[in-house]
Amino acid sequence: MPNNIHMLQEVAQAGIYAWDAAPFLQKVTDILPNIVYVYNHQTQSNEYSNHSIGAALGYSTGEVQAMGADMMPMLCHPDDLERVFAHFGHLQSLHDGEVLQLEYRVKHKQGSWVWLLSNDAVFERDRRGQVIRHIGVATDITLQKTAEESARFEHQRAVTINKELRAFSYSMSHDMKTPSNTLNLLLSELTASHGPSLDEDAMELLRMAHITLGQMGDLVDSLLKYTQVVDDDVVPEPVALGDIVHSILDTNADRIRASAARIAVSDMPTVLGDRAQLHTLLNQLIDNALKFYRTGSAPDVSISAVPEPDTNRIALTIRDHGIGIEPNKHEEIFTIFKRLNMETEYSGRGLGLAICQRIAANHDSHIAVASGPAQGTSFTIRLTQV
Repeated sequence: MPNNIHMLQEVAQAGIYAWDAAPFLQKVTDILPNIVYVYNHQTQSNEYSNHSIGAALGYSTGEVQAMGADMMPMLCHPDDLERVFAHFGHLQSLHDGEVLQLEYRVKHKQGSWVWLLSNDAVFERDRRGQVIRHIGVATDITLQKTAEESARFEHQRAVTINKELRAFSYSMSHDMKTPSNTLNLLLSELTASHGPSLDEDAMELLRMAHITLGQMGDLVDSLLKYTQVVDDDVVPEPVALGDIVHSILDTNADRIRASAARIAVSDMPTVLGDRAQLHTLLNQLIDNALKFYRTGSAPDVSISAVPEPDTNRIALTIRDHGIGIEPNKHEEIFTIFKRLNMETEYSGRGLGLAICQRIAANHDSHIAVASGPAQGTSFTIRLTQV
């Protein structure tokens, strides 16, 4: 639009000011799909409008000119009128060649509101340099503004629903802890007080009940952890990934020794993120790498961080040489409570990777998977390097 304004300014500088008697200007403006107008600051009225105003607002050029100084009060949305006149005032301090933009609403002849984006420039000054007229090109952006408003509404709606779901999930999982703990205490008391008088079958039932309650408690704990991660707002801080990785490996030292696992760790950078969440993510991915190894072999795990070209991001990858994952199952593994293996084969509740993917999203990333049956698995997340 500024190019159109500059072209019309050049026409004006050539001395064409009588709009009806300027066939060149008329032909130029009539082929433009946008509204072209000249506003007189002394009479506070439009002196000229091209025919596109009819398509946008339903008024003829003659009807607009006949409104005179009442045009803006009549057509402009009440909430925008003050900004429009302030915009006109700002034009007085505009240098020649500069363009000033404004979004505002005007009333269509049929009563609806139309959003316009105006690009305005000084068209004529008096001998003292005061602006007499400005020229403008206005574009109908109603569809764009409607889409923006719809997107804002849907975003706010999604935020509200997510908050309600998080609150519901947290409340449900938290409230389930109390009866679970109570039942566990009752079973323990029953075992202690009546165990000697119970037969072998009854004791086996009690044992199975204890195991089931333990599984339920683990599930509730995992669900609580997930809802807390979903609800957390990340406040980025420098996080040394090397410290986290070595802390996790130290914690799992006995397990690593017992399985004769081989762990290779490259230099780890410092990234921006949430320390606790990144610890949870790495702990889960390293745990998976140590867990899902092939029978008859030892876990073989590599942890690397590779800078990405022309960015400040690094690709953090945890790779194993374990059982692998079928390609058509790569999306499923991030689904809450989704397990690809029997619990008797590999422990877990099916929430670990869902939590990891949520943590990745909290860090403006996602987890990429590369895997195949008996080919091992690599999980990669991209993080911002300090």
